[in-house]
Amino acid sequence: MAAKIIAFFLTMLINIVADVAVFFVMLMAMNGYGESDAIYGIVSYIALAVIVTLLMSSAAAILAHILIKLEFGSFVSALIAVIVFSVTGVVLKIVCGLIGIGIAEFVRVNF
Repeated sequence: MAAKIIAFFLTMLINIVADVAVFFVMLMAMNGYGESDAIYGIVSYIALAVIVTLLMSSAAAILAHILIKLEFGSFVSALIAVIVFSVTGVVLKIVCGLIGIGIAEFVRVNF
């Protein structure tokens, strides 16, 4: 049980750090956008980032549970789950940042 909780919270922490880093890069990329245009991209990024963080953390706990059932050690199970879903989460955060920038660009051009 402890391995699943540790995997969940450690994955969540790593994803939150990635959220902040991608958010600041996204702000630099949207330099020059008006506030009324950029806010759509920022809000969409935050919504997507929260969803991805919760999904990756839950998936890490589930994978740790599955690995423990397959008789891996608790530490190894948590470590594998955290690494797999932290890397996946970071990649998805970058995609979310690009989607946010795309939405802001779409609003700037069309409205």
